[in-house]
Amino acid sequence: MNRAATVDSSDLKVIGGWDRFWFAPGDVQHAGVIRGVLCVVTAIYFVSCWSDAAFWYTAGGPLSPGRVSAFLQTSGLGSAARWVVSPLFLTGAVGVYYGYLILGVITCVLVATGRGGRTPAWVLWLLVVGWGNRAMLLSSLTESVLSLGLFAVAIAPPAAIVMRSGSSERKSSSERKSGLASKHWTAGFSMRLISVQATIIGVATFVTMLGGRVWFNGLGAYALAASAEDRTIDWTRYALFRNPLIHESLTHVLMLILPLGLILVWIKRTHFLGKMLLVAWCIVIGALHSDWLYAAALATMFCAIDEGRTE
Repeated sequence: MNRAATVDSSDLKVIGGWDRFWFAPGDVQHAGVIRGVLCVVTAIYFVSCWSDAAFWYTAGGPLSPGRVSAFLQTSGLGSAARWVVSPLFLTGAVGVYYGYLILGVITCVLVATGRGGRTPAWVLWLLVVGWGNRAMLLSSLTESVLSLGLFAVAIAPPAAIVMRSGSSERKSSSERKSGLASKHWTAGFSMRLISVQATIIGVATFVTMLGGRVWFNGLGAYALAASAEDRTIDWTRYALFRNPLIHESLTHVLMLILPLGLILVWIKRTHFLGKMLLVAWCIVIGALHSDWLYAAALATMFCAIDEGRTE
């Protein structure tokens, strides 16, 4: 059996707090749930790209390989874009794009069900990065959040999104073959990495909000609702939301909840309250801006902080 898989908590007392934070064994099933939810979000993301693929990326489309190359060379961005790699830049065939999306959805199912070991998880990460790079002129924060989250959870041992039937202590055949226990240091490292990623994203978002005048004059919430295209709910149509007291109050509440949640979620006694504040923040942002996939991916990453909180 793998020695790293059976590290006892007493062994951790002899190493420093930094090593204990990163390499203490974590719950494999918890990592599987976080990874599985991210897979569901990613599958929905791939499906949502289906209707636009033929219009934007294929031969003759606004972002066909030839036009993107011409644009980058004309604008002098060719050297900067050389690191934006994707196999989809090699073709404009619509069938390839549809096949890529179908492969992405199938891989999401494999990873969410814990099939195939770690390989499908890394393949899924590469597929998301490849599609995000191909859609570089259209991509949003969703692709960035998904790529970061999927990279982190790919490190953990394979596990299904839901508990298998029977005792939670019962190992699956794949776990028995690989010698992995219900707790493993890679699961702990994965969850702590995604916890740090989510925190950095939250801090960066808050700093960005500090630099925006609309978040101080009370128009931040209104600007979010007004800037989205194809809104699920057009909040600007409602007189109640247009009331300055409502959208200004909501703006300042959003400004305060994010840093408060980031602080509370890393304190053991208040981590649940902090997590709920962060998830609520994501829901409101998603509802206002109609960017549900970004909100769902970021909320899932915030939920992983439970495994990486300080003791």
